[in-house]
Amino acid sequence: TEFMNNADFRSLAESENFILVYPQGSELDGFSHWNTSLPGGNNKSNADDFGFIEAIINEISSSYNIDENRIYACGYSNGGMFAYGLANYKSNIFAAVGSVSGTMVDFNGPTNRPMPIIHLHGTSDNVIPYNGNNDYNSTTDVINYWINFNNTISSPIVNSDANNNNTIEHYLYDQGDNNVSVEHYKYIGGGHVWFTAKYQNFNTQELIWNFFSKYDINGLK
Repeated sequence: TEFMNNADFRSLAESENFILVYPQGSELDGFSHWNTSLPGGNNKSNADDFGFIEAIINEISSSYNIDENRIYACGYSNGGMFAYGLANYKSNIFAAVGSVSGTMVDFNGPTNRPMPIIHLHGTSDNVIPYNGNNDYNSTTDVINYWINFNNTISSPIVNSDANNNNTIEHYLYDQGDNNVSVEHYKYIGGGHVWFTAKYQNFNTQELIWNFFSKYDINGLK
């Protein structure tokens, strides 16, 4: 409920006609969590979260007419890490993924096709630092991984927007395989939050949906 209220896609889902799902991670030490890799390794618990998400999709598919070529995942913090886990291990299901104030834990996933990526991160994040630390990979390392994986341009198209004393830089790495792109929004001075500052009058939810809606599982529509 907390995430649904902070990252509220509901009015956007109504206007853009997509099915919106807020799954609940299992509880661990009083908090919900997601496991970002296959069983073992860097996971927090033994919960089969990849299997759980597949079960949710199968359940929804049995009741609603969904477009199985246009299924997307995004998350915040640990949820952003989980979105990258889905990109790595469930690329046969997800057409694109997004991460807000998260990072990627596992750089060895068997992703079998180009994967559109959108990543939003603040430079003053004190939980998952923008420049990384002993526990987390840096945003630059994550972006570079997907640039290389998707075979996009290496020199991005850069734009910026400053409003209400918030400067947001946008980096676009396009022309990848299947015409996929990697997009990064860098919030100067931004903390560990789901961002409320707007970029060119688009909020975080709109930036993510505008990116997702360009792609199906075969790449740029």
